[in-house]
Amino acid sequence: MEPAANVRDIESLLQKHGNFRADCLNLIASENSPSPLVERLLSEELNRRYGYYTGIDLHQRAYRGNRYIVQIEESAQELAKQLFRAAYVDLRPLSGNIAGIAAAFALGSPGDTVLEVHNAHRYAHKLASSFLKVDLHSVDIPWDGEKYNIDLDRTIALIQHHRPKLVIIGSALFLFPQPVRELKTAMRQFNPDSYLIYDAAHVMGLIAGGRFQSPLDEGADVIVTSTHKTLAGPQGGMILTNDRAIAERMGSALTPLLIANHHLGRLPALAATFLEWLTFGKAQASAIINNAKALGQALHERGLRLVGSELGYTESHTLLPIVDEFGEGGALAKRLEACNIIVGSAEVPAKLGSHGLRIGVQEVTRYGMTPSDAPEIAECIINALRGDNLDDLRRKVIALARRFNRIRFTLDDALDP
Repeated sequence: MEPAANVRDIESLLQKHGNFRADCLNLIASENSPSPLVERLLSEELNRRYGYYTGIDLHQRAYRGNRYIVQIEESAQELAKQLFRAAYVDLRPLSGNIAGIAAAFALGSPGDTVLEVHNAHRYAHKLASSFLKVDLHSVDIPWDGEKYNIDLDRTIALIQHHRPKLVIIGSALFLFPQPVRELKTAMRQFNPDSYLIYDAAHVMGLIAGGRFQSPLDEGADVIVTSTHKTLAGPQGGMILTNDRAIAERMGSALTPLLIANHHLGRLPALAATFLEWLTFGKAQASAIINNAKALGQALHERGLRLVGSELGYTESHTLLPIVDEFGEGGALAKRLEACNIIVGSAEVPAKLGSHGLRIGVQEVTRYGMTPSDAPEIAECIINALRGDNLDDLRRKVIALARRFNRIRFTLDDALDP
């Protein structure tokens, strides 16, 4: 029996994908490109090895041959601690989702009530509704759709009523900083033994650059996150805390329950990612936010409604335009892709509409977008939504995408002779 595909077929598809994406404006809010340095430090050799350990002591390895792996992982941890001002960092999670599941396992107990943001990963809800039937009671945090943020007064009332063990905040569509300090104050008042978990997956780069908020300083007990998105590292997850007891509980929840081998090949690349943010963090985060605001303004000037327009559209990398007048969000995302503009569809608050798009500028920023490019990008988006001459528009988008062809904020520039 002949195989369905051969090596040449796979190589061809990979080449076609690369060529296609190079000719696209990638505005997916959860994707990014690493720098050439970070990409070079992804190690296939390390991916063949096992670095299994339990607890939080990196040196207590179950496998031999780890002497240099431990040093690499320790270096990456120390850089992350410095960058995020965290006492304890765990790089074992294979994704932000696994980091969040581990936090719920580690800090929750059967029967606990968990308050969590509806438009986020809802870790307690996932556990409770899975086949495992984990006994956690998930309650949605009240949401202010017009401000696109937590409704603080109503949430504090819920904290007083339920006295939840866990409050999990963050968002899969993160426009504005959330009220960490105020929530933690209420939790201390009504349940001092509770934990505030901040899911920073989408905004971790902006936190690294000091341009969003500082969750641990503001009272969060734990940060769970992915390491790509705005952070632009290799895909994976991370947990940060300033509390040793919490770190130890996280370590026990991660290994051996969720992870045996934590994919060592990404550790050198993570270390380089943290070094780049320590070097360029404020400039990189500022460039992302400035571009997002400029694109929001350009879309608004062309008649497109956006959630949060009265608040400056966004304080992150993400925009949430309302597209009801043009059609259904998923269909519009397909139309935009036909023009080589890659976005995702999204829900919008019911008060404001039904259909939206989730747009992120972090990758085009890495490739050289500045606020002066925003009007041209906005014009392409509007024309695609209208369905104007898609073939001509696609050619225009390809030409625009090819202008953004150099990764910014990379230590390669400093390392070149």
